[in-house]
Amino acid sequence: MNILNDIADFLFPRYCPICGKRLSEDEKNICFLCLSDLPRINAHSIEGNPIEKLYWTHLPIERATSFFFYDSIESREVIYHTKYFKDPKVGEAVARAMAEELITTQFFDGMDLIVPIPLHPRRLRKRGYNQCDYIAKGISEVTGLPIEKDAVRRIVDNSSQTHLLSTERKENVIGIFQLVHPEKVHGKHILLVDDVITTGATSISCGQELVKAGDVKISVVSMAYAGKKFLNDENRQY
Repeated sequence: MNILNDIADFLFPRYCPICGKRLSEDEKNICFLCLSDLPRINAHSIEGNPIEKLYWTHLPIERATSFFFYDSIESREVIYHTKYFKDPKVGEAVARAMAEELITTQFFDGMDLIVPIPLHPRRLRKRGYNQCDYIAKGISEVTGLPIEKDAVRRIVDNSSQTHLLSTERKENVIGIFQLVHPEKVHGKHILLVDDVITTGATSISCGQELVKAGDVKISVVSMAYAGKKFLNDENRQY
């Protein structure tokens, strides 16, 4: 099998989409150097971290964190390739690395299933995939947590959040999700998965639908955090 892999790698070389370096056999969709250069947040180690605070008073939040800050070239390239450049395997690989780091911290303890933030069917057809499904898959491969994609659906194809102010973001996501299979999440601790968290408005709106199932706990994780920057666990000051 290694010989076949070597032949395939020679005939069809793979390259890191971020830096353009040729990938080794052990590197999956992104090189180790670019992966290590992503500016880690380490918010999971801070109880009541600023990302968790976004959800206070809105959801029965247990934990919330993101993998890296959305303020470097590498960070943006990962998101662009995952979300817009039809290369969602990059997100899956990064999510796998994120889960491998988080699983050593008991972040996933007590969780029952993963719910990726759904896309509206119209946008799903246009893009061809939901990037959050790939992020969820990467996490699931490491944690063994099952993925539930049918419990909640997106019923409004709202405009992009990218250039909206905080108050506009909250208004833009009101009523865009609908709980359709409450029995699939009732009594569960759900890990809600998003690609980027800024104000948390989208994941809050989705989470508020999920909690209608009853006896639901919510944790949230994303690859990137694009909100107000804070210092990480190295000095715990923010």
